[in-house]
Amino acid sequence: MKTKLITIVLVLTGTWCGFSQGFVNLNFESANVSGYSPLDFVPIANALPGWSASEGIIVYDGISTGGAFISIVDTNAIFRSMGPLQGRYSVWLFGAGGVSETISQTGLVPTGMASLLFAASASSATFIVTLGGQILNVIPMQIFSNYTLYGADISPFAGQVATLSFTEPPAPIGQPGGDPNMFELDSIRFSSSPAPEPSALALATLGTLLFGFRCRRK
Repeated sequence: MKTKLITIVLVLTGTWCGFSQGFVNLNFESANVSGYSPLDFVPIANALPGWSASEGIIVYDGISTGGAFISIVDTNAIFRSMGPLQGRYSVWLFGAGGVSETISQTGLVPTGMASLLFAASASSATFIVTLGGQILNVIPMQIFSNYTLYGADISPFAGQVATLSFTEPPAPIGQPGGDPNMFELDSIRFSSSPAPEPSALALATLGTLLFGFRCRRK
């Protein structure tokens, strides 16, 4: 009876099935592509440990010219501009031909976290981020030379187990050049600092521009 009671408690708390595990490999630095060459197919367990994906295999340093797939890229990328945003590895999602590409992971959102931050470079603002099945209102926080830092409020999910997903929808038929929708992702993290509301962010940006304009006049 005592053993059965302990089993029930473990199941209810999630520790029995590992559901209380936190998110892992959010910066994609755990990739293991040893022995693979650019354009090889890599099992997702090697390319994206901890993640699931809409594709069972991931292309190593692959760049799409029209097809839908997911790629793990490093400094061996064919085009230098398609290399990692930060660190050794980044992930590209290419949506095309009516096919969306998604990577997902289920984990425990740490208690006290208020926002989700990530670095991204996209051909257009079509990517979708969801947490717990809800689409997040993602806003650009800061623009750098090769990526934009995005943020979203995730405070309602703090302390809860939820699935985090990033999706790149397919490019519309007839898109100029036949290019796919492209979305490069890296450096995902949770923060205890709240993400500013879009209106507040716009005011802060306007204030910075006005300050710079006054300095130039002086």
